[in-house]
Amino acid sequence: MSRARTALRRGGAAPLFEERFLEAFSNADGPSGWEAPVRAKVVEAVRDAVDSLEVDAMGSLVARIAPAGGRARRGPHVMLCAHMDEVGFMVTAVEKDGRLRIRKVGGIDPRILMGQVFRVGTKGIRGVAGVLPAHLLSNNDMSKVVPIEELFLDIGASSRNEALQAVSLGDLVAFDTTYESWGSVRKGKAFDDRVGCAVLASLVQKRPPVPVTAVWAVQEEIGLRGAAAAARRVSPDLAIVLEGTASGEAPGASEGESQPRMGGGPTITIQDRSLMADARLTELLQKTAKARKIPTQWKRPGVGGTDAGRIALSGAGVPAAVVSVACRYIHAPAAYLDIRDPRRVVELVWHTLEALGKEWA
Repeated sequence: MSRARTALRRGGAAPLFEERFLEAFSNADGPSGWEAPVRAKVVEAVRDAVDSLEVDAMGSLVARIAPAGGRARRGPHVMLCAHMDEVGFMVTAVEKDGRLRIRKVGGIDPRILMGQVFRVGTKGIRGVAGVLPAHLLSNNDMSKVVPIEELFLDIGASSRNEALQAVSLGDLVAFDTTYESWGSVRKGKAFDDRVGCAVLASLVQKRPPVPVTAVWAVQEEIGLRGAAAAARRVSPDLAIVLEGTASGEAPGASEGESQPRMGGGPTITIQDRSLMADARLTELLQKTAKARKIPTQWKRPGVGGTDAGRIALSGAGVPAAVVSVACRYIHAPAAYLDIRDPRRVVELVWHTLEALGKEWA
């Protein structure tokens, strides 16, 4: 990297959130175990901004970035992590009539699936989750949710042989959704966790104030697997996980149940099913947010889990925290977010890294 470019990337101002990363990452397909299309987009976004870039044995992307000022600036080695994978499906069988049987990959509610459009395999073959029209159903059947095991994908093939010319057993299946912008709202696929991936890609566009290893992890949705392996390799002093989390907003929800909210600022985790967040790191995030006048909100305790839970247990233990963007309708065909929230997350995490260089011993 040239000295001129390095000089441009130094300084105290936080980098800007790059929405183009979010759009590119969201539009790419990457169910757990098949993250390569997303990884290629991340590589394209960050390869000129980091000191080294590797793909580990599981498929996670690992980038190292030395701090601005080189060895003159000391501080803890921070692992910043976001996961590339999304929930989806796998083709498990092809029927004689050419329709596909599927199984879920990650947590998906079967109520949302009937009639949805999907992309299948590396060719992006379109298919519809077939459902009989109401005219052909009994009143009793109309009130039932079809189990995923009984669903089929119709790709327009008329026989097994025809279908197998387009798809294969084991092909991964993703929702067929395209990114759109409506005022401050953005609609797209897999904001859990493509928004975290975009925040992380934006953060590394500028040389950080402390040593950072950025990890875009695989297989979070099926057991937090990629981050667990990456953390053992990275051996960080502490970690901040960047996520897209479920917004609590719903018609009729009580005030206590409606948090966090889209547009309410970065969401900070106290505790979830995988992690008791490090109190000192969480306090520093809050202190930094207050000093920078960044609105924040709390994630409801005990809900969900993230890669931070596995990172925290790696090695001799790693202090870990989670900063998220609240999104409506995660793990569904299309999610919403308020574009102001990832911008604020970039700002909060950047200035927290600055504070770590000064305050963390």
